[in-house]
Amino acid sequence: MKKYDLIIGFGCSFMEGGGLDNQTIHMRMHGLETPISLNETEEFRYKNNFIAYLAELYNCEYINFAESRCPNDLIFENIYKYFNNNVSDKKILLVGQISLFNRIYAYYEPIEKFVKVSALRWEDHPFNCEPQMKELYDYFERHLKYIYNEDAEYKKTLRNIETYTAWLTEKNIDSVWLSYEGRPDQFTESKNFIKFDGDNLGAYVEKNKLRLKDDPILKTDDLHMTINAHRLVANTIYEKISG
Repeated sequence: MKKYDLIIGFGCSFMEGGGLDNQTIHMRMHGLETPISLNETEEFRYKNNFIAYLAELYNCEYINFAESRCPNDLIFENIYKYFNNNVSDKKILLVGQISLFNRIYAYYEPIEKFVKVSALRWEDHPFNCEPQMKELYDYFERHLKYIYNEDAEYKKTLRNIETYTAWLTEKNIDSVWLSYEGRPDQFTESKNFIKFDGDNLGAYVEKNKLRLKDDPILKTDDLHMTINAHRLVANTIYEKISG
């Protein structure tokens, strides 16, 4: 069985442990009367996601670079920046989690910065009902209506996975990938790509009621994964890598 010194994760909030840092959810999960600090809930999230649990199984260090609302273009950019600028003698496993296909990462001139756009909701990030963000909102609305195509995004993502896997292999870095969304016929399971009962991660946790909203104690509509789901994902990755 392979051994690793370090596991590094890149993905979106589904890898990050989204929802586990919510103070109300945390109180209900642990039966607390008063909330703990935001720093404590963020620390709890960092220690209770499938990257942390996978590192526990391998008895190694881990870094979870997953970001909330992260589009796939930014996930791949972050992977490139990290491994192009870091040289290590450690045996590393990269875990890449593919995010929602329709998210975009775009430069917006009025605020002179790049922004992550994950949903067409005027009240949510990055718009936050701010008038200066209206043109970006309108652009994303047109993008979804006239430009976005799921099959094209899937094919682009697949090319990126294959390219990055080869590039990382040249650097003596193992990689394994999984996708939160995608039809069952998309992505082929292999030694480098993991599916869950033949499906994507999102469908798997929904079907098996492993989302925070599926736990009646938590009383939430949060679609992120429960701690049990993170454990199951870590175990699945470990078992498939171990062969």
